[in-house]
Amino acid sequence: METYKGKVLDKFQKESLKYIQEGASVLISAPTGSGKTLLAEYAIETALQKRNGIIYTAPIKALSNQKYRDFCLLYPDKTGIVTGDVSINSAAPITIMTTEIFRNIIVENPRRVADKEWVIFDEIHYLDDIERGTVWEEALIFLPPHLKILALSATVSNLSEIAAWLRKIHPHPLKVVKETKRPVPLRFYFQFNNKIFLNWKQLRHHHNLYLKKKNRTVYNYKPYSPNRLSTLFKYLYERDKLPCIYFSFSRRKCEIFAEELYHYDFLNEQEKKYAIDYYNRLLKIFGLEGNPTAEYLKSLIERGIAFHHAGLLPSTKEILERLFTLKLIKAMFTTETFALGINMPARTVIFDSLQKYYGHWWRSLKTRDFYQMAGRAGRRGIDKEGYVFLKINPSLKINEVERIIHSAPEKIKSQFKNNYATILNLYSYWQEEIYSIYPSSFHAWQAKEKDRKEALRMLKEKVSLLKYFGYINQDNQLSTKGKLAAKLYNFELIIGEVYSKGLLESLSPLQLCIFAAALAYEPRRGEKEPALSPKTNEIRKTLASYLKTIHKEEKYRRIYPLSKRPYFHLSESIQKWFEGTDFIQLSKHTTIDEGTLVRYLRMSIQILREIKEFPSFRDDFYPKVEMALERINRDLVNAEEELKHNLS
Repeated sequence: METYKGKVLDKFQKESLKYIQEGASVLISAPTGSGKTLLAEYAIETALQKRNGIIYTAPIKALSNQKYRDFCLLYPDKTGIVTGDVSINSAAPITIMTTEIFRNIIVENPRRVADKEWVIFDEIHYLDDIERGTVWEEALIFLPPHLKILALSATVSNLSEIAAWLRKIHPHPLKVVKETKRPVPLRFYFQFNNKIFLNWKQLRHHHNLYLKKKNRTVYNYKPYSPNRLSTLFKYLYERDKLPCIYFSFSRRKCEIFAEELYHYDFLNEQEKKYAIDYYNRLLKIFGLEGNPTAEYLKSLIERGIAFHHAGLLPSTKEILERLFTLKLIKAMFTTETFALGINMPARTVIFDSLQKYYGHWWRSLKTRDFYQMAGRAGRRGIDKEGYVFLKINPSLKINEVERIIHSAPEKIKSQFKNNYATILNLYSYWQEEIYSIYPSSFHAWQAKEKDRKEALRMLKEKVSLLKYFGYINQDNQLSTKGKLAAKLYNFELIIGEVYSKGLLESLSPLQLCIFAAALAYEPRRGEKEPALSPKTNEIRKTLASYLKTIHKEEKYRRIYPLSKRPYFHLSESIQKWFEGTDFIQLSKHTTIDEGTLVRYLRMSIQILREIKEFPSFRDDFYPKVEMALERINRDLVNAEEELKHNLS
């Protein structure tokens, strides 16, 4: 096959399609923007031709939603989606899922995927993600044997190691395809001392000269000139290097930089009219008319400028992505989430900094992360090359910049940490044989002997703790609270104790909402808990006493990290939303970004839905959960309604 869907295939694409035709599982590693999605579309088409189903998993809900929209256009009656927020046409032949939902299904009820032939793992290098890596690994370990894998990855250096592990645990033949060449090559530029340098030689010379001047070993010393945004964009505009994606690792900076460019106007009159008309039409469709952020963005959009980050409402981000796709935004200031899977190439990519926050500390960018973002530069079939501009801070060593750009991508390392819910679900099937599962993990494959022993020790201590607290009874069966805890990943022990001690069923609909939000919320560093109402404070104190007992036993058994504690920072906002306050007024009463607020409201809804589906509560409890859901799952918080708007 030389072409597919009118596109001339590259060598790695032809090789991949051949393996898919042969019915083998395939692990593919290729640079960002090289055309991996085309391979997923082919796998879907071949499965449908044989009247088989296929699952498409993605690491984040935003990417799942985008894939749902894309596939709905291609296969409108055959596409469904299941995430924590949304369930539409869940029995469809093509089912889009977050990897977390897929993991939950195959652990709890694998029969639900009996009619599927393939599972596509998009961005499988997320095995290395500190927060989500465990989910990916569990999804691969517990994969039903009839399912074949199509795994899509950014460039990684230990692909053969991952393949060797998969061949050990996966019954189907596994083929590996690796592509390192970019379809659109990248050219690097540097802004240093407020000047633009065209290559390494120029940058190194001027950087060394600056250091000498700084140390006053030469005459005529001049202070360092900060890298100005206006200097950079004047250069880009005059040399026809727009549109651009400007990556910053600070939401606030994204907004500040966009505002700083306000005096620029990148659109001609025709583009300007179309951009504003289209934007106003989308605001009406999504119900965002009058939203302060959306109205503020309008003044930037008519100049071809915008900012995009996780603090914006999902609908606002969707509108901005549509405008960018239509080439109506020439300068997009965004955090790295814009680089993940979303097909938004530009002519130029700019890095405001080469350092970002990784979990607990700031450090230089990983080479893999750098190219995930840099790979957005250069539009296939439009640009001969992509342009990548790096703003160089004088404190950053040039050798470090060189390392980021020229090193091999980092190896994927397992982040495997079995949680209580997974253990409970597996124990219900395997009982004491559960300990034989760990050797199948990528963690065991990579770990040294002492690390394997430690992981197995912790797996055993968690089972011991679950028995101690009565989640597993003396007959090695799950108790009622054990079955409830097995449904609520990340909140297992606290929800089990709240249930078993009778507190959960005593909560009012409002208190249920506040409780769910407290389970979900993660405060920012230095964020103080606000004053709570007497009733909420009483609940907080009761939960704290339960958690103290849990933590005591976890510390005794050296189980880390300790179970997450609830945080009641959103209590006032939850109450106002529950009582019917509109979203614009609600966002005035909190310092939390509106997009973050919606995300936590949706996470609370997901928790309440899991509780509602549990069959062992008193009959009078379910109407309270129903009321709680009705009150908070409304307007722009309602993810299903938003997704329907997205299809319009």
